[in-house]
Amino acid sequence: MASVTEALSAAYEHHVAGRLDAAVTLYGRIIDAEPRNHGALHLLGLARIQLGDLDGATESMMLAAAIVPNNPTYRSNLGTALKAQGRFDLAEEAYRQALAIDPGHVDAMANLGGVLHATGRLAAAIACLERALPLAPDHPVTLINLGVALTDRGQLPRALGLLRRAVEVTAPAPGQPLGERGGEARWDLALALLMAGDYAAGWPQFEARRGRAGHVLARPHGLEWDGADPAGRTILVHSEQGRGDSLQFARFIAPLAARGARVVLACQPELVRLLATAPGVAQVVSTADPTLPAYDVYCPLLSLPGRLGLTSAAELATAGPYLAPDPAQASTFRARLNDVAAGRRTVGLCWAGAPGNPVDARRSLDPALLAPLSRFHDRVAFVSLQKGGPAAPAAPPLIDWTAELADYADTAALAANLDLVITVDTSVTHLAGALGRPVWLLNRYDGCWRWQKGRVDSPWYPSLVQLQQEEMGDWRAPLSRLTARLGAWLAAPAP
Repeated sequence: MASVTEALSAAYEHHVAGRLDAAVTLYGRIIDAEPRNHGALHLLGLARIQLGDLDGATESMMLAAAIVPNNPTYRSNLGTALKAQGRFDLAEEAYRQALAIDPGHVDAMANLGGVLHATGRLAAAIACLERALPLAPDHPVTLINLGVALTDRGQLPRALGLLRRAVEVTAPAPGQPLGERGGEARWDLALALLMAGDYAAGWPQFEARRGRAGHVLARPHGLEWDGADPAGRTILVHSEQGRGDSLQFARFIAPLAARGARVVLACQPELVRLLATAPGVAQVVSTADPTLPAYDVYCPLLSLPGRLGLTSAAELATAGPYLAPDPAQASTFRARLNDVAAGRRTVGLCWAGAPGNPVDARRSLDPALLAPLSRFHDRVAFVSLQKGGPAAPAAPPLIDWTAELADYADTAALAANLDLVITVDTSVTHLAGALGRPVWLLNRYDGCWRWQKGRVDSPWYPSLVQLQQEEMGDWRAPLSRLTARLGAWLAAPAP
């Protein structure tokens, strides 16, 4: 092998050129020759982060930091590896160690702010990031993390300014691809713009979701529809992201069909029967099917409003329900509910989303917190709409037919007969809203862009009411408002 210095230089050249496997191989050879070469260990850790080998990255970073304990950059990047693993307590410790060595270490300060935010300490996160900003006003991580924190706080004008600057400073040179940090900046700007209701600016930036890690976007054969006149063409619209996204954005098939397109929708298997009732759909197929019907062009479902030029709240809203249950199934559930409710009003409950969602711990509710609803048991028949997730609460007593609900059409047939649905932010929210049922959303503090900040109503569903946390992670206020509102609803004459 060449000298260690030459080998390290060659490995680094591979690294910065994106030839990560070659870089890792060379770093490994250097470490085999010199096990205490902290520079190679540190760079190997960085390369492993980029490759997604987080366990290996953490091991390499820990060794480098142990060899040179007073190097703040090693400590900071160890924190980044731990943060990527979701080990926020250890990541915070590493960032604080870096700052104890160098109080002005901007990377450590910016990333500490991100950890504080991720663990629900929003005020502390903002304070930390505000300290970092004047030290390096164009530091991308500081701009992004502070912009996101201020978005969650509802301080949108300043958040938008910071995120626009983040997009500027991470923009690639002419002819170069957008880097990971630039994609992150664009995505966070998109969410802030959409939360602010600026759909004209937000939809183009929303396309940044395509480059996000973990985002699964089908790429069928052929050409993607660019928004040109669709009349006379068959357009394959394919679902992406979660089931709630599919239910929400199915409303945009009707305006596409109204412009003369024949629309084939490819969606999640469990949504096929229900989304066949969406206006404008000519055919629905499952994304699990090995073959697709013939089409001229394709379009991702969440790109439809942007391609259609729908940028006002009025164009995005619906006047009423746009999905419908099977009439025979709905009639069967109606009869069964009438039997068991015995004159009481019927209220559906859903307390948790899919556990794999990155925000699930913040959006889902400990079902034990629903116990105060038991006081209404003599006037309300509570019905479970919870499929999977935490077990049903001991109280209030629930009617639970969820074992019979094989797909969303089954759930729609039940939900369409309920007087009210109470749910956290999951697909059940969109199902109830698309059916036109009254739905009360128990929403986390840092709610999704689609619900906007500070609203009690919804720009998407006329039948929805929001009950939002007043502080991150604290369900006391929305649950208190829920019981008061439920009492007032029961005191009013039934519609």
